[in-house]
Amino acid sequence: MISFNQNLVQQISDKKSFLIVGLDPNLDAMPIKDIFQFNKEIIDSTYDLVVGYKPQFAYYESQGFEGLDALYKTIDYIKQLPEKKLIIGDCKRSDIDSTSDAYAKAMFEYWDFDAITVVPFFGRDGILPFIQHKDKGVFIVCKSSNKSGGEIQDFFSEKSNLKLYEHIAQISSDLNTGKNVCLVMGATYPYELKIIREKFTDIPFLIPGIGHQKGDLSDVINNAILNKKPNILINSSRGIIYASKDPQKFGQFSRAKVEEINEEISKLYSF
Repeated sequence: MISFNQNLVQQISDKKSFLIVGLDPNLDAMPIKDIFQFNKEIIDSTYDLVVGYKPQFAYYESQGFEGLDALYKTIDYIKQLPEKKLIIGDCKRSDIDSTSDAYAKAMFEYWDFDAITVVPFFGRDGILPFIQHKDKGVFIVCKSSNKSGGEIQDFFSEKSNLKLYEHIAQISSDLNTGKNVCLVMGATYPYELKIIREKFTDIPFLIPGIGHQKGDLSDVINNAILNKKPNILINSSRGIIYASKDPQKFGQFSRAKVEEINEEISKLYSF
C-alpha cells in the first residue's frame, strides 16, 4: 500500500501547487455570518487550484454545536467535490496514551480527517496512537510560526546538544516507520526550516505563516525543498479567505489570491 507521505507528494505534483487553504471562520471578519455557506463559497472558488483545506478546530468549537455542525458539513462537502482534496484537521491534539487513543479515534474515525496536527509535549506514547492509523497523516508541531514559540521550542539541551525543536524532529523521524509522520514548520523561521530540512530530507512539512504573519515565500521554497522533492504544504488562511469583505464577491477575491500565490510559487519552483 502506498504510504500517506508518498501519496501526499503525488497529490502535490499532480496539482502543481503546494497550497493548502486554512478554513478559519471568524464571525467578526466574515462577510457573511453563515459558517458553512462561507466555507462553501471559498471551497467552490478555489478547489481546482489547491491541494486541500485545513479547518482550524478552535473557530468551530467556539461556536458550540452550531459551529461543529458547520465543520461536519464542510468536511462532507469537500469529500463530495469532483477532485479529491486533502483535509487536515488542525486540532493540535495529544495526551497520555489512552487519551490520545480516544483523540485519534475521534479525529480519524468520527471526523474522518485525512491528517491532523499533534503536539509532542507528551512524548512518544502520546504520539503513537495517532500514527498507528497508517493511512492517515500526523503533522507534529516542531517549530511554530508565532513569535513566542521559541520560548519553549528553542530551549537548548547540553546533554543532547540540540534545541528542543531539533529533538522533536529527531523523535518524529524515529517514529516515521510507516511514512505517515510530517512536521509543522513555521514560514517565519527560515533558518530553522533549513536546519531541519537538511537533517530530515524525506519528512513532509506543513508550513503556516505565509500571508498575514509575513512569512516569505521565497525563503520557504529555498530552505524547505531539497533535490527538487515537492514534499511541502504551504498554508494560507486569513490572506485568502478574508481577501474581501464584499458578501457578493469574496469568493472571487479568494480565488484571485490563490492564483497570485500559485503564480509566485511557479516563479520559484518548477514542477
